[in-house]
Amino acid sequence: MIIDNWTLYYFLFFVNQMKRIILGMTGASGTVYGLRLLDVLLQTNCEVHLAVSDAWKSVAKEESGVQILERFTLNPNVKLYVSDNFAVPIASGSVPNDGMVIAPCSGGTLGCIAAGVNQHLIHRAAEVQLKERRRLILLVRESPLSLIHLQNMERITLAGGIIQPACPCFYSGGNTNDLIDSVVARTLDLLGVEHNVSCRYSCQ
Repeated sequence: MIIDNWTLYYFLFFVNQMKRIILGMTGASGTVYGLRLLDVLLQTNCEVHLAVSDAWKSVAKEESGVQILERFTLNPNVKLYVSDNFAVPIASGSVPNDGMVIAPCSGGTLGCIAAGVNQHLIHRAAEVQLKERRRLILLVRESPLSLIHLQNMERITLAGGIIQPACPCFYSGGNTNDLIDSVVARTLDLLGVEHNVSCRYSCQ
């Protein structure tokens, strides 16, 4: 019996209990959020379907010097896609997943998704999440926000997406890594991924 790739994908999704998360990274400042989120998702045994924009690569080189292909492609739980390839599972509504995060999400990406414009794979994957009523979280990195940004956020929210601004908490006293982890931890909570990242607020 011949099993095509799509049938195999369905089989692995329902038999394998690991969560399947789509992670998009676009060209806003704050590349560290997406990289840290990717690290934790892999630590929690998630299968990550990763797509990065060309703009992200430029920003990442300036902010962290990280070469995404060299650092993560050797991990068997990472499926890396070229941003201009639409013939992949995350571009199809017929392929299941447990949620999608765009971290960081640029203002341009926010606008494209709100308008239903697919300039690259990340936009298409986000459109699929909305039309299939699946979880979509946008970690928006833009400041200050114009009326256009706010209206686009409203459209995404009305369509079923979640806007999560990269607003860290200061419970830990302001350590940089803790500030980053507080945003990553909140994102993991929204995805429904169990984790031990960051401390939670306590009244005690």
